[in-house]
Amino acid sequence: MPEDDRGEAVWRAYLDESEPDRRVSPGVYLMAAAVPDPEAVEPVRETLRLLRRPEQRKLHWHAESAKRRREIVEAIVALPALHVVVVLNGQPGESSERRRRKCLRRMAWELDQRDVVELVAEARERKQNGRDLEVFQALRAERSIRAGLRLFHEPGPSEPLLWIADAIAGAYTAWCAGDPVYYETVAPVVDLVECDA
Repeated sequence: MPEDDRGEAVWRAYLDESEPDRRVSPGVYLMAAAVPDPEAVEPVRETLRLLRRPEQRKLHWHAESAKRRREIVEAIVALPALHVVVVLNGQPGESSERRRRKCLRRMAWELDQRDVVELVAEARERKQNGRDLEVFQALRAERSIRAGLRLFHEPGPSEPLLWIADAIAGAYTAWCAGDPVYYETVAPVVDLVECDA
């Protein structure tokens, strides 16, 4: 179990994002966070590893069949975790990176309010990871979040807890596209935050 300097449990959030088809949901960008109970992190990881097929490096929503997606969301609902989804209704013509930064700003604030101390996002390109860190520096400078809130990047295949956020983001994206069954399954365990750009 992750602990801080005082030996207290550390709440970590694992993030992923999605951008629904712009023809269906123009301007929408979302970020999902999974915040597992610190005392259950290893059992949750093991549950996710068991869901992964032998040929997979990681669970990835877009690579899964409808049957597997149902299995994944049903497993997520049973996990001891809090989930947060921030949905941004962005401006027309805004870049995906700008929308991501806006989502990350709001997500960091939301998680800070829930006493999360570390955020782990799926690693992207070095320059993109740097932009995420700049968002955190700006939030700290503005005192919008606590100085101790930290952001790390991990490769998706190496951290199964990132797979939860991928699935929740995928379920919401499917809902946007007219396939609500997956998000309706996880909605009872998700705090949904909608915001305008």
